[in-house]
Amino acid sequence: MLVGTCWAGLAHAQARQKTVLLMSEELDGRGAVIPLSAEVTELLRYLEQHSKLTFEVRRYPWKRAVENAANGEGLIFGISKTRERQRLFKFSLPIFSDQALLVTLCSAKFSYNTVNDLKGKTIGIVRGTSYGEEFDRLSNVVFKVEDDTSNNLGRFRKLFLRRMDAFLLYSSVANTSRLENYVNQQYAAEIAGKSPGKLFCILPKPVSSVDIHIAISQSGGLAEASQLQKIDQAILQARHDGALARIYSPR
Repeated sequence: MLVGTCWAGLAHAQARQKTVLLMSEELDGRGAVIPLSAEVTELLRYLEQHSKLTFEVRRYPWKRAVENAANGEGLIFGISKTRERQRLFKFSLPIFSDQALLVTLCSAKFSYNTVNDLKGKTIGIVRGTSYGEEFDRLSNVVFKVEDDTSNNLGRFRKLFLRRMDAFLLYSSVANTSRLENYVNQQYAAEIAGKSPGKLFCILPKPVSSVDIHIAISQSGGLAEASQLQKIDQAILQARHDGALARIYSPR
C-alpha cells in the first residue's frame, strides 16, 4: 500500500511539473482571444516532443507578458532581442524571423523605403512591442506613435477611420499578397459593409525583420536554464530534420 501511494504521489508530482510559457494574446472584435495559429501550435507540439517539456501556455497583452517574464513567471515565446531586453533576458536560439509590415488604407497608400519616409505620419504600434532598434529610436521623433492594444479588429477600424496613417503588423508569412488577401477577407466587410473591395494594403518593404526567440529572465535559476538548453536542443533538431522549414514554408 505504501509503495502504491508513493508511486501515485510521484506520478501526481510529475503531472504537475509544467513549464510556464507566456505568449501574446490577440483579440477578435468581441474581445475573445484568437486561438494560436496552426504554425505556432505545430511548433510548440514539436518543441514539447523533442525537449521532453510540457508547456502551460498563459496568454497576456504583450507588454504584460514581457513584464511578467522579466519578473520570473515563466518562459516567454515570440520575443526579439533589443539592448534593453538583453539586460533582462537570456534568449534561445532563433526559431524563425518575423517581418514588421506597414498596413495602410489602399486609398491612402504611400511609398516606403526608409523610416524617414514616415516623417509627419502617425503609425500604430502594439504597446510594449519592439519593431527594430531604428524604428524604436525614431518613434515620436520622426513620426508620431499611436499606441494600440492587440485587438486587431480595433486596429483596422482605427485605420479605416483615419486615426492613423498606417499600423505595424508582425507576420512570418513570406507572401505579402497572400497576407493582404487574408486581412481584407477577415476585416474589410465587417468594418466597411458588404463587398467593400480591396480596402487594406500592405506595403512590400518591411520596416524591420527580426529573429524570434524564447527567453527567460536573467534572474532565473538552474532549472530555468536547463529548460532553455532543452529548447535549444529541440530547435537544433528542428533545423536538422527540416521541421522549421516545413512549418514556416509559404502555404
